[in-house]
Order: sequence, then structure tokens, then C-alpha cells
Amino acid sequence: MSAARPPDVTVRVLTTGEATQLEFTARRAGVVPVRATLLGGDALVRVRHELDSGLTRLKDELTSFSVEDKDLDRVFRTLHGLGRTLLFLLFGAQQAVLRQVQQFWNDALPLGMNPELPPPLVECVGSKDSFLPLEFLPLFRMFPGPTVETRADFAAACRTLVGFSCVVRRAMLPFPVPGGQALCTGPEGRVPARYLYYEHLDGAVEELDWFAGKASAHVDLEGPYPDGGEDAPGLAEQIFDPRLLLDGSLRQLPDQIQHFACHCYTRSEDALTAEIELSGGGRHSRTTLGDLGADLVALGTSRDLRDFDLPLVVMNACGSGRMRAPGAPSFPYLFLMNGNRGFVGTETEIPDDVAAAFSRALYEGFLIRRIPLGRALLDARRHLLHTLRNPLGLAYAAYADPALHVRPTPEERPHAAAHAQP
Repeated sequence: MSAARPPDVTVRVLTTGEATQLEFTARRAGVVPVRATLLGGDALVRVRHELDSGLTRLKDELTSFSVEDKDLDRVFRTLHGLGRTLLFLLFGAQQAVLRQVQQFWNDALPLGMNPELPPPLVECVGSKDSFLPLEFLPLFRMFPGPTVETRADFAAACRTLVGFSCVVRRAMLPFPVPGGQALCTGPEGRVPARYLYYEHLDGAVEELDWFAGKASAHVDLEGPYPDGGEDAPGLAEQIFDPRLLLDGSLRQLPDQIQHFACHCYTRSEDALTAEIELSGGGRHSRTTLGDLGADLVALGTSRDLRDFDLPLVVMNACGSGRMRAPGAPSFPYLFLMNGNRGFVGTETEIPDDVAAAFSRALYEGFLIRRIPLGRALLDARRHLLHTLRNPLGLAYAAYADPALHVRPTPEERPHAAAHAQP
């Protein structure tokens, strides 16, 4: 098993009894680390609440699926303004600190905004209760700059935010990010995947149609779940043992991906009260993460030890007004505790049509073109930005090894070797 690629920049949240600090370190030689103290012990809590409010304002600015040219400057300034507000909550108006952080970022990643070069890898390390929404911070340029007049201007301006220029690997303590892993394929070169959804969401149905249609040559899909079957395994059973088919039998190769297109709810920052709501075939379930965790414990004590890797979980929280940013880390926390190899999800609920478009763009790169996960996620964000002028792809975060990829089949290996990077 190979080690994960070392990050170009690491940002750590360091909490002691006296203060909370952000520590910035760079792989580039000669760049001096920076350690900055946050304003008050609750700065990160206030940041996540402001992120929630700011994303709500941003979604209100987006009056349609795609942003019209006349609205580009207004949408960018709302997005960049959110990032600056987050920085203000972190550091206040301390000019010396803000200059030091921005100088570090540009010294560490001098070509970081260049879309023609491979994107830098940035690691953000923190616990569930002290997590930093790094992707939204305009660290390359904290001043918004000139008026955005064209689509090219819009894309270039958005690259001042970390999440549109860098691959970001989130590491949630105390759970390590597994490195050197790959998704396996079955005999026909298809990736086993499971689809769990809320059938009354148009976007969820659209995603299912894509999996069953264009992606069917690349994905061995189980689901959708629920499907109305009386004897299908429950949600916890499918998460615990991804070999389980809905008819109760086992498939030889476990799910490599479990994809949720459903409602998610967070009412507080208590991870156990967050909920997943599924619906299909006349069956409906709304389950708290606390109940799921309890069921996973019971299954773990009554079943054989698992000797296979658990799937990557992708959670597309669709709908409106249900999931708030302060509680969003509850979902990766559950699946990383379960031992899943990674989690991709949103900071807040995403409009149905945007969620479906992002999902297609992500899987086009990751499953069909076989691009590593980190780059596929960044490309999906940029795809929405370039084709729709929609910046909401920034709300997707990855708690997984960015090098995670689909292992080539024997037939594909000569082709893969011929195109490998030197």
C-alpha cells in the first residue's frame, strides 16, 4: 500500500485550554510556518454559523440554475464577501495577522491560481467540533478586485478562493485518511455501487436515471433503496455489510461506493440528532445518526469481523431548509467512525438541479474517465463554475484520500500505463 501524497500546505486547528490557533505549514522549502491565534474560544463555532447564513444568502442570489452574465459580479461579491467575513470572525481586523497569512499562502503556492498547472494539494486537519471551512477562504487575494464583467473574469475571480484552486483533503481527528487505496471492479470492469434516495426529489430521480443509463457500462448498481420490498435489509445493515443485496443475498465484491440522494437534517451541533430521510416504493424512513450508530454497534458484536474495505460514501443532500452548516460534519463523522474509506458531502442542502449536475460531473470524471477523486471533485466544482456560472460546487467537501481511484482492469492496464505520468 503506497503512502498518500504529502500536501503542499497543511492547515491545523490547534486547541488548548488557553486559546485556539491555526497553524499553516508548507512543503515548499524556505516558507516559514505561520501560527495565528483566533479571536476567542468560540471563533470556529461563529464561523460555521456565519457559513450557514452566508450560503443561504448566496443561494438566494442564485435566482436560477445558471447565473446570467449581468449577475456575475453580484454573485462573486456575495461569495467573496462571505469568505472575508469568515476571516474577520477568525482574526478580526488584525492587519498584521491577515497580511502574514496571505503572504504565507502566496509564498507557499506561488502558482496556485494557475488553472493550466496541476492543482496544489492542501490538507485541513481538525476535530469535528473545530473544523475550518477552508474552501471558502479567499487566501490568494483578500481584496475582491475589479468588477467581474465576463464569464472568464468570473472563473478567474473565483480562483482566489481555496476551493476553486486547490484539491483539499479534510482529515477529521481522530480518524486517519487511508492512503494507497483503490476501488475494485467486477468481472465486466464495472464498479459496484449502491443508490439510496428520496424518490420525490426530481434531482434524485435524475441521478438514478444517469446511473442506470449512461453510467451503466461502468457501474454495477444495486438499488434504488427503498424499493418497496418488505424483506430488504435495513439501512444500518447495508452500511455495515456492503455485500448485502436487497434480496438478502451477498454479492462477492462489496459496494465500492454508496451514494445517497436524499434529505438530511441537522437541528443542532449534536452529531447524534442529525437525520437521514429516505423514501421509495411506498416505504419511508427517517433515521437519526444516533440510532444508526447504535445499530452498527449491535451488528458489530453479532457478525463476523469484516475483512474487506468499506465503500466511499457520497451524500448529496438535496432539497431546501433542512441541513445547516454547523451540523454538517455529523455525517462524515458517522461514516468515518464506521471505518468507511472516505466521505464526500455538502456543507448545506443543495438545490435539486444543482445537486444532480454536480453528481454527474463528479462521476463522469471519477468513474468513467477514471480521474483520482480529489481532482475529479475539483473538476466538478469548476465544471459548474464554467458551464453554469454556478459556484455552489464549493459546498462539497471530501474527507478521503484525493488519490483514491478506480483500479484499472487487466484490459485497461496497458492503456493506463501508456498514459501514466512520468
